[in-house]
Amino acid sequence: MPARLSARPDFSASPRLLSALGGCSSPIELRELEAKFHERKQLVKLRKQAKQDRAELAKATEWLAQHFEQPAPNDLHADALTQYADEAKEKTRITTEQFAPVIKALRGLLTPDDALEPEVEELVRDGLGILEGWLEFYNGLHKMLVRQLAERGTTAGEVLRARPVTDKIDHAALSREFMARFPKIRAALAK
Repeated sequence: MPARLSARPDFSASPRLLSALGGCSSPIELRELEAKFHERKQLVKLRKQAKQDRAELAKATEWLAQHFEQPAPNDLHADALTQYADEAKEKTRITTEQFAPVIKALRGLLTPDDALEPEVEELVRDGLGILEGWLEFYNGLHKMLVRQLAERGTTAGEVLRARPVTDKIDHAALSREFMARFPKIRAALAK
């Protein structure tokens, strides 16, 4: 991702695996979940979706690790940074609400009472890792944006004021310095 977009990535808040398990639209039932894991056709589909989700999560996590300690881009206004931090906080809240029942149901499958087939147990553990990974990602994203905002030293809507000059200003020297910095303007004025 370009450095300019370091404040606001658009990563999926709803992994495909979660949709396949039915956790996005309605409360998930443990019996339904067990049934989906025991159907061979469904198991292959879930494994494929878990692999795609794991790759997407790895990409997002890598991006966050690369950008976590960096300051916000200079061209990003404090109002926009505040908005992005608020959006990340809201995504964290929404993701937690969506994932919590699914995580609870998946953990319910991993009880010592249930003897799951090894490949089903692996898929359940992978699904837990994916969902918990996304929760960590959005929490980390929010922390990064809040830190960047704090480092910026300004808050949204804050107006910065210049101090008045008390000494005499050498306008000729100031003009020469300004014109030296911007040769295109000097060329246009020379025409």
